[in-house]
Amino acid sequence: MKSIATRLTEAELSEIEAAAAKTGKKVSEWLRDTALASVRPPQEEQADTVLLAEIVGMRDLMLNLFAQASKGPLSSEDMQRMSSYADSIKEQKARELLFLKRSRTTTK
Repeated sequence: MKSIATRLTEAELSEIEAAAAKTGKKVSEWLRDTALASVRPPQEEQADTVLLAEIVGMRDLMLNLFAQASKGPLSSEDMQRMSSYADSIKEQKARELLFLKRSRTTTK
């Protein structure tokens, strides 16, 4: 773990101490959380990733179900295998889709 030192005026330190106290955190914890929050995606974007992952998983599952069902009856093992596969890829595919969307937005 690394440490970072910074200089603050008395007034700045008072502001930071008050903000940390409001949250019930130590100053160092509050500073770390605040700094990381400014460089990480907003919470709503994280929720978007979860929702998109579920949609991607359902889409993959439905496509595989229809493709397999067109060949004949599905066993419970087939269903379980397809469901497990959809679960295993959904988060990665959602991250890839969001990355592509961000890439297109930032290059325009």
